[in-house]
Amino acid sequence: MTFDRREAGRGQVPRTRRVAMPFMCWRKLWLGLVLAIAAGLLLSGCSVHETKKPPEARNGTIDLTGWDWAHDPLVPLSGEWRFQWQAEPDIPLNGTETTIRVPGMWGAMQAGDGRTYPDEGAAVYRLTVLHGSLNGTMAIRVPNILTAYELYIDGKKVFGRGQYGRDAAASSPYQTPGVVQFVVKDGRTELELKISNFDHRRGGIRTEFILGTAERIELLETRQSSQELIVIGALIMIGLYHIGLFVLRRKEAGNLFFALLCLFMALRTGVIGEGFIVRWFPSLTWEWGTRLDYIALALSAWFGFAYYQRMYPHEMRRFWVHVSGSVALGLCAVTVAFPPLKFTSWLIYYQAYLMTICIVILAALILAWVRRREGARLALIGVAGVVAAIVNDILFYNGWWLSFDLVPFGLLFLIIMNSFIMALRASRTFEKAEQLSAELKQWNVRLEEKIEERTEELRKSYMTLEEAKTGLERMEASRRQLVSNISHDLRSPITLLQGYLEALRDGVISGEDQRDATIRKMLGKVEGLNGLIHDLFELSVLEAGRVELSLEKITLAKWKDRLQEQFAMDMRDKGMDYSCVLPSAMDGKTQVFVDLRRMDRVFENLLFNAVRYTPKGGEIRVALRKREDSREVEITVEDSGTGLHPDDLPHIFERFYKTDKSRHSSSGGSGLGLAISKEIVELHRGAIGAYNRQEGGGGFRITLPISK
Repeated sequence: MTFDRREAGRGQVPRTRRVAMPFMCWRKLWLGLVLAIAAGLLLSGCSVHETKKPPEARNGTIDLTGWDWAHDPLVPLSGEWRFQWQAEPDIPLNGTETTIRVPGMWGAMQAGDGRTYPDEGAAVYRLTVLHGSLNGTMAIRVPNILTAYELYIDGKKVFGRGQYGRDAAASSPYQTPGVVQFVVKDGRTELELKISNFDHRRGGIRTEFILGTAERIELLETRQSSQELIVIGALIMIGLYHIGLFVLRRKEAGNLFFALLCLFMALRTGVIGEGFIVRWFPSLTWEWGTRLDYIALALSAWFGFAYYQRMYPHEMRRFWVHVSGSVALGLCAVTVAFPPLKFTSWLIYYQAYLMTICIVILAALILAWVRRREGARLALIGVAGVVAAIVNDILFYNGWWLSFDLVPFGLLFLIIMNSFIMALRASRTFEKAEQLSAELKQWNVRLEEKIEERTEELRKSYMTLEEAKTGLERMEASRRQLVSNISHDLRSPITLLQGYLEALRDGVISGEDQRDATIRKMLGKVEGLNGLIHDLFELSVLEAGRVELSLEKITLAKWKDRLQEQFAMDMRDKGMDYSCVLPSAMDGKTQVFVDLRRMDRVFENLLFNAVRYTPKGGEIRVALRKREDSREVEITVEDSGTGLHPDDLPHIFERFYKTDKSRHSSSGGSGLGLAISKEIVELHRGAIGAYNRQEGGGGFRITLPISK
């Protein structure tokens, strides 16, 4: 953003820029851009003279007789020009002549006579150019001059802008740079420049006149025009591009603000400097061109502030955007309501507004950089470059610094930085999109796996629920059977006890022997009830899984000896032929982990159940062997009795289940022995089953895992 740039032309001669941009890696690309733009700015600001310092005018004369035009075809006409202030329009020139520095504004510096002249008025500049004998056509590039002038060469008017006059009524402002060609006649050329200013805060010559050969001046003009057209074109293209982005995504209001910033700066660049918009639209007056210059300056600052607030909302409050917008609109209203002479005199307020916004933006970007916001460093570099150019133009247009317009370069630098930020963000967005896509694929695969796992879990849960349901139904049936059996098994002995007690009470049993026999029977029934209760308690503990087994390792040979020793005498007393065998000597070395005390209870139930169904003189045989096809041992208890009815086999291990032969309490047994045996075996991770032998008799088979 330039400051009152329309007040003067650039008049600088650019040098060819050759800056190699490093592209070693994307992390260093921004550094290459910074170096490229910085080098371009430095080269653009170099002097037009490349080999030696050009001479300066002294007391209104510049001596170029020794100048090497073939090697240095361009030279600025800077230094002390003769200066004559034109007083009242009805008073002729008084002939008093002094000197004044060119470039310079007569209201901002002292003339040779020590006076400072008012900004409003008219003056005549004169310069004698001593160039020796030259052949051919020479040319002068005339910069923007405030605000109307006439140029005379050797007393002949050759060029002018606006209407020169010695009062406001006779003067008409207009300003664009131009080129004047003339034919050299002898060894000197007299230049006379009449300038009037009644419409602007400053009057005079702000930038240099350039004298040179016609070809080089034409080339200089072309470069200056091309340079400005490139800046205008870049601003318009970037602006339209961001408008397109905003149309596609309305949520990104930052794109709209950046687009307006670029378009308004393109407008301002077009009405100042080379004045292309003024040339393209001849109906656009100098007054409205100046208004557009100041309006674009205020609004561009506001749009830039709004853009960076959208970019970094945590560092800049939106409240200040509204405040700065109100100030910008107020400045625009002042620009429209007052004539140029007034609002150009208040340029300091425009500059203060712009510098305040720049300072706030810089502070916010520094904070964003410290907080490691994305793109904050590049944005800070770009804004710092623009601020440096703005400070340069403030000094330049207030006459405190001899320089040239840097804001177009600074703004182009800012655009490049912002474009790189956008490219960086787009690249990171694509990377994140690719990463998210890959993660989504992985999540999709994992989700399918999870669904399969959940489906399998649900299927297993369903099966578990089905099994639980079946188990609950079985438990309910068992509970009913348990209640029925308990009521049956308890009712008979209790009824007998009641009968015996009534007989004793009524004196029916009076004899001593009868009474003793009755008491013995009653005690037997009570013992049976106690055994039933004990068996029920043990079975409930086993089924609840609250039993801790005291496992110990034992070989089948030692276990065989234990079973033989414990049960052989009882079996012989009951008239049974009892034997405990190992089919193979190798089987005796096989080891198992068992709780011997509880397994003794199992064999006690099985053996005495076999005794119940085997007549005296029958055979009961226990065999222990290792299965050849598995890691298990097999223990069988077989008898030569009546065997088991096929209908009883599926229910033989159910609690309180009794065959028809012993369906009464007097036969002994609670009906829980086999159920208890089954629970004990299963606690050893084994299995038990019943079968009938082909040669007659029944049998029980126990399988247990071999110890590792």
